[in-house]
Amino acid sequence: MTEARTCRIPGTHNGPSGSANGGYACGMFARAAVDVVGTTAVVQLHAAPPLDTELTVHPHRGRALVWHEDELVATVSAAVHDQPAVAPFVTVAAAERASASFAGETAHPFPQCVVCGTARTDPAALHLTPGSVDGFPGVVACTWTPGGPDLDTVWAVLDCPGGWALDQSGSPYVLGRMSARVHLVPPPGEPTIVVAQHIATVGRTARVTSALFGPDGTEFGRAQATWVRLSASAHPAPRKRECLR
Repeated sequence: MTEARTCRIPGTHNGPSGSANGGYACGMFARAAVDVVGTTAVVQLHAAPPLDTELTVHPHRGRALVWHEDELVATVSAAVHDQPAVAPFVTVAAAERASASFAGETAHPFPQCVVCGTARTDPAALHLTPGSVDGFPGVVACTWTPGGPDLDTVWAVLDCPGGWALDQSGSPYVLGRMSARVHLVPPPGEPTIVVAQHIATVGRTARVTSALFGPDGTEFGRAQATWVRLSASAHPAPRKRECLR
């Protein structure tokens, strides 16, 4: 890529209210910059990616800079490590059991998120419900049956479960940096398993790894990410979901 490219994130693909899902945005930016950084990119988010507006991707000294008018939204670089660490494989049955403990069912900081939001009923919603896996401390998992995914959607699927490997009560975490390696986009209509693992937390930042598998253990992709906890004044308390009686 020698000239600037443009991209636009659909309004349906939000994470927090009014901004894009971080994983989906990172996937789109990485794809736009593939000629500059290669097929394994690391994306650093500098600002919340806006929705339904033109973003410009400029090549710059071996990297790509994503701009919204005069605001730098993200930097895309070649990943130093070609293969991020992989989260452990769990079976479909274990992932389904884990979904029953999805913390977002009772309190979700971003209930309109296209990937894991509990308030979405539209066709774009993916309805991921990652919960704790028995016998695997710090690991969450769920199943996901693709309906015809693209590469950007796979990045989104690898993103959100990582946030639920962290404690989202109180001030929530949001994605700050993500690197992914997608070997294969999974076929539509066949169940997959999404797994994420908390690696370490230092101050307000946490590192996680995630992976997408087929039921037989085939790995479709893996990612690693850094999440940042918002300050208490930056976000209201997580929204609790009322139980129907």
